[in-house]
Amino acid sequence: MKIMIFDQGHPVTEQLLTKAIEVFGTPESGTCEIVLARCIGKAHETAADQLQKTVAEERPDVLLMGATALGEEIAPAMGIRLGTGVAAHCVDMELRYDGEVVFLIPAFGGRVIGEIMIPDVQPGRPAIATVKPDIFSADAALVSEINENNRLRVIDLEPAGEHRGFQLTGRQPRPRAAVDIGKAELILCGGAGLGSPETWQRLENLAKALGGAAGCTRPVVDAGWGPDESSMIGTSGRSVRPKVYIGFGISGAAHHLCGIKDADVIISINKDKKADIFNASDHKGVFNAEDVLSALEEEIGL
Repeated sequence: MKIMIFDQGHPVTEQLLTKAIEVFGTPESGTCEIVLARCIGKAHETAADQLQKTVAEERPDVLLMGATALGEEIAPAMGIRLGTGVAAHCVDMELRYDGEVVFLIPAFGGRVIGEIMIPDVQPGRPAIATVKPDIFSADAALVSEINENNRLRVIDLEPAGEHRGFQLTGRQPRPRAAVDIGKAELILCGGAGLGSPETWQRLENLAKALGGAAGCTRPVVDAGWGPDESSMIGTSGRSVRPKVYIGFGISGAAHHLCGIKDADVIISINKDKKADIFNASDHKGVFNAEDVLSALEEEIGL
């Protein structure tokens, strides 16, 4: 089996490489061949043209790419061009005993994890899957060993030709939190159960006072309470690995749980004693989120 990874010059490439080896085996095992199709700094339309040409020449069985801005545009384009399926925003993948590849994706609003199997996969008509950055972990030692021993074939796609479509004219940096949520050791995360933008602001202030970061679920972003998608945790946002995660008013949908599965300790506060989040928690408290926030604020003198 040949696995192609679309390398965009993003850390997600190493995460995909590590996962590919875990699922399909190392190149020297003889069970698979892994190829990196490297395309860095090229226009979207040109990248699609180049990748399509490379797929035709290399004839991979599986094509993996990070669900970055470029990957999310290239993947469906490749699906249409190659006449194959795209499993978007995977949270895991498996190789079955019969050789069929199964992609696991949150479905029905994240309530369940669905299995996606792409029919009629064959060399040159690969199963395509995208994965959000940080869903999988990268094994730096393994990646370094592979690179040092030249056990990975890398194909540099042709330089871009005449530019078509969008063109970058400038950058406007977005204000960043004091602590990057992806690197924070302590995360306070708020869900719809917070009830108001004022309560969200209290959670954000408390996280800052404790030297941690504030995260949220999609309903908080959609409600316009303050945070944007850079603070959202889940398969459509960020995946985090804090030492301590404390959730306030979070129901526990599968797409959010996928984003916190690597946390060392999960503590959840919810007034609903049957909340799904409790099934994934190390410690739980059946309390009103605002009451617990008030107690913590009083404890540290906010």
